[in-house]
Amino acid sequence: RTTVEQNIVLRWVSAADLPALYAELKRLDLALGGAGKIEDVVACPGTDTCKLGIASSRGLAAVLHESLLHKQKSKGIDPAVRDLHIKMSGCFNSCGQHHLADIGFYGVSRKVGGTAVPHFRVLMGGEWANNGATYGLTLGAVPSKRIPEFIDHVLEKYLAGRQKDERFKD
Repeated sequence: RTTVEQNIVLRWVSAADLPALYAELKRLDLALGGAGKIEDVVACPGTDTCKLGIASSRGLAAVLHESLLHKQKSKGIDPAVRDLHIKMSGCFNSCGQHHLADIGFYGVSRKVGGTAVPHFRVLMGGEWANNGATYGLTLGAVPSKRIPEFIDHVLEKYLAGRQKDERFKD
């Protein structure tokens, strides 16, 4: 079955069948790790297929996924941010659940020098736990191409200034 986090749950697999299942998933390039971790970015289709899309949320999600996956493989990601959720929508309609993420984005358009430039509005502090939700607070807009740099900056600031056991949301 599929999950709201855009993953697949394979139910009723016996322990004896796991090695063969994993080998087949790996052969199909479907054996990625990191489900539910920061590199498991959730996104709606955005401008790829949605007529309401303002920005390419899937494109940005792919860039962020690759960047975060590379960091995890090369030097690791600090455990204090490893379980954060990043979600994005191509517009304000929330199909990518951006309002419930630790760091959420939704597509907007801004004029720069008379030309429309895709941006993403940033929300932080959303949470979806214990059968309830807290919506993130809107902070401002960032040009699409600057989002990976923005994520790095926010995570560095959080890690440098957090108190012991302080959650990102706090």
